[in-house]
Amino acid sequence: MPRWLKFGLLGCGGLAVLGIALFVVLLIGIGIGGSGKQSSGEPGSTSGAKKTEAKKNADPGNIEVAVGETAELRDRTLVVNEVERNYFPSNRFSRVEPGNELVRVYVTLENSSEQPFNYNLNDFEIQDSNGVQKTPTTITELPNRVEFGDVAAGGTMQGNMVFEVPQGDSGLELVYETDIVSKRTVTVAL
Repeated sequence: MPRWLKFGLLGCGGLAVLGIALFVVLLIGIGIGGSGKQSSGEPGSTSGAKKTEAKKNADPGNIEVAVGETAELRDRTLVVNEVERNYFPSNRFSRVEPGNELVRVYVTLENSSEQPFNYNLNDFEIQDSNGVQKTPTTITELPNRVEFGDVAAGGTMQGNMVFEVPQGDSGLELVYETDIVSKRTVTVAL
């Protein structure tokens, strides 16, 4: 038998065996997958209970609260204690664009974990009713100003931030993003 024919037949035989093996694996997979779907929909199934429990223990990606309400995340809590509209800083150098006002926001950030975490003034933004987000305005004479730092395990950070927003906008929200990686956010209706 010629050499090319000998290897060609072996190659075809090898392909045929491989094809049959893949077909058997596919049938077994469909059988297992189908039976798994049926049992999860039946009453008394434990897989549905596990999903519900996992949702309870999961750290939510976005929490919405109002002023004075506590937003609880896995490792921290945030409370907006007070909001002052038409805030006027003590210095005369702060200028506000026509049609805008300054809003002072006083927050408490508490570490409820056993590990420290850092915070930054730029973790906070204010969103107006048009969806425009703005970072805090720097006012050097602002008492107890939020800047950046670490909150130790069990520790608390309290401070003020000021934002320039459209005058009289009733749809303002403070948006706090915990970090870039986890993208957990707290939205506080002001």
